[in-house]
Amino acid sequence: MTASAYPPEGTLALLHTSPLHIPVFEALRDDAHPGLGLRHLVAEELLDRAREQGPAAVAGDVRRLLGEAAAAGAGAVLCTCSTIGAVAERTAVAVPVSRAGRPMAAAAVAAG
Repeated sequence: MTASAYPPEGTLALLHTSPLHIPVFEALRDDAHPGLGLRHLVAEELLDRAREQGPAAVAGDVRRLLGEAAAAGAGAVLCTCSTIGAVAERTAVAVPVSRAGRPMAAAAVAAG
């Protein structure tokens, strides 16, 4: 796993399973929320293991990563991987956790 240092309190941590997502979310932040601190947590092995053994197999690692993000100052965590997103959302940590696909799915359902 690779990670950048946290900016000040209130940072949004993003849990990725591919480093390819970093520039995408950096650009989205720059466009919509300039100045928002981001911390990218990249754990490629989670996706491989979740695909092979099922998402529940990575629950412990997801819990650890989310807990570390919260302890290090993240105000919230966004999981950008649809495969482990439900596991991340169900993990109880000290900060809100969401998955990137949830707002997109809600908008699709609302649009019919």
